[in-house]
Amino acid sequence: MSSDEKALFDILYAKYRKMALCKKEMALETGLSISTLDRLRKKGLGCAYIKKGEGDVFYPLTELAKYYTNVVQTY
Repeated sequence: MSSDEKALFDILYAKYRKMALCKKEMALETGLSISTLDRLRKKGLGCAYIKKGEGDVFYPLTELAKYYTNVVQTY
């Protein structure tokens, strides 16, 4: 994990006090709708995730930090 990823992880962990976000929390954090997150996941795009049980999806904070530091935003 790079220093930027570590710093971002620390911020996210301090905010949520857990290691992974559910779809609703991820949508609020990223500003994307749940349906957009679902569509990205089905296309193999977006942040890495963990699938548990009967379709429960969680996004590890470590993967979110990597995603945030590697995504190039254009305006």
